[in-house]
Amino acid sequence: MTSPLVQRLLACVQQAQDPVVKACYMAELACYWARTGEFDKAEELRAELRQGFGDGRNVRVSILIMCLEALLAYFRELSPSARDRMARAALLSTASQDPSLISLTSAWMAHIDFNLNKFDSMASAIESCLSKMPLNDGSVDCRISLVLGDAFLFSGLISSSNMWYQRARAAAAKIGDQAAIGALTYNRAALHVAGARLKHISDPLPSSDITLVQVEVQSAINYQAIAQLQSLDHLLQSAHVGVMVLLSQWNEALPVITKVLESSKIPENAAQRTLLEVDLALSLASLGNTSRAVQIVTSLQDSVIDTFSADDRALIWHSALRIGEVCGLSERLSYYKYKIDFALREHRDIVQTLCTLLRPFEKGNAL
Repeated sequence: MTSPLVQRLLACVQQAQDPVVKACYMAELACYWARTGEFDKAEELRAELRQGFGDGRNVRVSILIMCLEALLAYFRELSPSARDRMARAALLSTASQDPSLISLTSAWMAHIDFNLNKFDSMASAIESCLSKMPLNDGSVDCRISLVLGDAFLFSGLISSSNMWYQRARAAAAKIGDQAAIGALTYNRAALHVAGARLKHISDPLPSSDITLVQVEVQSAINYQAIAQLQSLDHLLQSAHVGVMVLLSQWNEALPVITKVLESSKIPENAAQRTLLEVDLALSLASLGNTSRAVQIVTSLQDSVIDTFSADDRALIWHSALRIGEVCGLSERLSYYKYKIDFALREHRDIVQTLCTLLRPFEKGNAL
């Protein structure tokens, strides 16, 4: 199913007579394909745009090319260069004094910084975006609303999260951006899974709560299938694994984890990969393959895990603790507990700080 937004952009590219106008539509189309994982298509347009406008003859096109290159680096490999490239685009947008470009690049900076836990700069980017956003720019409205929905949900402020998610969904539906709706359904599901697993560390969740999270993950998977979006598949399957871990469905989890780990879509040294590996070990240990489980858990590299966010670290070390309990690694249990407690304390401090930063946007009063 071709997204209505893609259909419109393809028509605009075909009909455009002005080279600059055509290039802007091409860049917007390529950015969409970068978001959906259609990297070959996006790269082809990037090369064409570079060939025609690589000399910087048009500031707007140059900035849009930089946005495209940042999104390719981000969605293809979560490269650190993505933030640098988008930051440069944002700087040039400010210099150009173009409100539409300032709001666009600020929205993406907020998105990237939220996922990097750079919350101070995220809040600044949100403020910049909302102060410059044109009233009729549904794409930017959708992006910044989605970031705010995610940030409020991560902070546990459900009412404000729902308000911004509803705004994001309305904006995405209006412009026919199926990829944004897919991202929204995935983000909500993944954040709910992570939140449930964090709560489960201290207090076992009732089965009814886990069922609600399970339904949300399945709804996100169903939407991706209906809209024929593949770019989030490995992330959705990771969220599915999180639900199966909560339900202790080890036989079901094992093949799913193995398939995701064997794919080439997860960067090395990513928190997602390490969590899947330790969940694989927990599944193996729970099914009686303790020797392989011990081999995996004892090979965990603290120096790598310490670079992850506090919530990811807490989940990784909690699975390690459960493996240690099943496999009789009594000499390591106190260490795992220490790492969990340290990560949880840090996570609570981060959430408290984030709640303060988000306060100006809590009721949408920044609009």
